[in-house]
Amino acid sequence: MKNRLKELRQLRQWSQSDLARELGVSRQAVNGFESGKFDPSLDMAFKIASLFNVALEDVFIYEAKNSMQTLVERFKNYFGFEFGFERFTEKAINAVKFARNEAALSQKSQVEPEHLLAGLLADPTTTSARLLQANGCQVNIETSEHSFESRENLKFSPQSNFVLELALQVVRLQGKKSIGTEHLLWGLLRLAETDKTTVSELFQRYEIDLEALNNQLAETV
Repeated sequence: MKNRLKELRQLRQWSQSDLARELGVSRQAVNGFESGKFDPSLDMAFKIASLFNVALEDVFIYEAKNSMQTLVERFKNYFGFEFGFERFTEKAINAVKFARNEAALSQKSQVEPEHLLAGLLADPTTTSARLLQANGCQVNIETSEHSFESRENLKFSPQSNFVLELALQVVRLQGKKSIGTEHLLWGLLRLAETDKTTVSELFQRYEIDLEALNNQLAETV
């Protein structure tokens, strides 16, 4: 996995030893990270991004081919199990149910990020829906009494899996117990930074102010 660690370190005018001291690792470890000989753990990757005050995707550069699949696989290996929904709040579970039903109605074979976004907007009382509406989104999602029932069990696309796994990761790093709709929205925004050709266009289509949304979401999450 390629990275910008050396570039970011040099901008701070730090030696490898300086960076190693900040991260609490050996200089050899920093050299290995920079050269790509081995990848940092996810905890270390987040620590590096936090140290330089940048997004994770601004440090580590994933290859364009199968980038989402690679990220999802890294998360699965890290947690040691396939993704489950036992830590989701009721509203977050409803958002996922709606997304699955929406994908089926659209005759899609997988749940895509656009369906997850629709699920986050389906219940206007959720934190995610309020944040989206407060930052320009005027889309009204039609619902019925059956919208939040478990009727379909479609698989998630690699991009959607990336969103779900990031939501789980941010909750884990914060020491929280439950994944809410705001964490799913956080995952979607991180995906938008990584996959600019699809998800960013979706936010633009909904006329959402991404910068303002990012700032408000950071305070919430």
